[in-house]
Formats: sequence, structure tokens, C-alpha cells
Amino acid sequence: MPSKIETLFSEKFKSVDDVVKQLSAFENHCLTAGDLRGVFATAYLHITKSIQAEFDGNTFHDKDWVEIYLVRFGNLYREALIHYEKGQSDKVPKSWKISFELAEQKEGLIIQHLLLGINAHINHDLAIALFDVGIDPEREAKYHDHTKVNEVLEAATDDLKKHVANKYAPILKRIDRKTGYLSNDAVNFSIPKAREHAWTFAVALTRAANQAEKAILRKALDDQAAVLARLIMASPTRRPRFRRTVSFFKRIDGLVSRIRSFFRRS
Repeated sequence: MPSKIETLFSEKFKSVDDVVKQLSAFENHCLTAGDLRGVFATAYLHITKSIQAEFDGNTFHDKDWVEIYLVRFGNLYREALIHYEKGQSDKVPKSWKISFELAEQKEGLIIQHLLLGINAHINHDLAIALFDVGIDPEREAKYHDHTKVNEVLEAATDDLKKHVANKYAPILKRIDRKTGYLSNDAVNFSIPKAREHAWTFAVALTRAANQAEKAILRKALDDQAAVLARLIMASPTRRPRFRRTVSFFKRIDGLVSRIRSFFRRS
């Protein structure tokens, strides 16, 4: 029988509206089920909506290409989730596997779950999405649109922090300055550089002479993103004493949420 996640993502994304609709349903499921994969889903949903909001203006040279690129980008995330749910580990990129396993273990900090998702999505998926939809013809114009997304992401960072903190760590956001829990520097994660790296890899994939060369490049993407994921996992915040402190705050957080819910119902 299909899992809840497989059911939620049973339909392939065909538009940005599809991405937003299914990510919203997934986010709601994660919040209800206590599934920490929702941390990245919340951030990804917020970013997708922020980019979509620019479609009515003159932000992009080729809005249709940006939409196709966002849809393919979303489908790579959807495919990773479904393969993981089905136990098809060999089909899950290493960086996503590390991210999903940590969420399943219900370990790690909110910032780690967020960064693991950002890492896998940008340092692995993005280059593949760009290659799949094509960066030619009019490569310069497409590159302009690709870099314009960086400005949208930068503008969305503060609200993204609030969304994630309010939904997953309402008390812990108050110790942000001491722990770097959801700091701008951490959330930004050198995103412009990572996106530039993704474009460079997309160019390399486009220039590859044959399938063997493409396979080598895709393996390099997979390995590099996995190395970065392990560095995120190696954070000193995984020390037992720190984790016990965070666990204590989470219990208080849950108690406060229950009290607030009680008074709202009264």
C-alpha cells in the first residue's frame, strides 16, 4: 500500500502551481506528523512562492523558461522523496539520503535539517534541473534569469527564517544569536556561490561529449553534495550536552504550544 508521502506526490508536477499545492499538503502532513522533512519543505515552499510572485513583473527575460526550470527542480525533490519512501535507496541522491535519514531519526537541529535540504537541492539537484530544461539557446539571457533568482532568495531570507522558526522552533529562535540557530549567514549558506557552481556544472553537462562523460559529472555532483552534507552533520552542536539542552527547550516548546492551544479553545 502506498505511503502517505507517495499519495501526496502521486502526480508529477506540471506547473509551479502544482509544486506549491503539493508542497503545501506535504508541509501540513509534516507538521501534523512531526516529520522533520517539513523544515526544508516549509523553506522550499516559501521560496517557490516568492519566485512565482515575480512572474507578474519584469524580473525575468523569459518567464516561461524560469517556470519550466522551477517545475523540473521541484520534480527532482519529489522523485527523491518517493524513491526514499519506497526503499529504493540506490535511486536517492546521497545528500538527500543523509537528509531524510536524519529526519527519520528525529535528531539534529532545525538549522541542520534546513541546511541539509538546501545543500541537496542546490548543490545536487539544480545543475541537473538546468541541464534537463536546457540552457540554450540565448544562454546569456537564461543566465541573467538564473542569477535574478538570487536576488529573490536574498529578499526572502528574513521571512523564510520566521516561517521556519515559528513552525518548528518558536522558543529556540530566541537563542538564535547565541547558537547561530537560524542566523542569516547560516540560511544564506553561500547560496549565490552554490547557484553559480550549479550553472557551471550545467554548462559542463551540456558540453559533455557522451553519456559516459555525463555520468562522471553526475557522480561528481552526487559525491560533492554528500561531502557537504556530512560536514553539516559534523556540527559541534551534535555533542550530547548541547543536544540534551536543545531537547529540554523542545519539551518546553511543546508545553507552551499545548497551553496556547488550550486557551484558544477556551
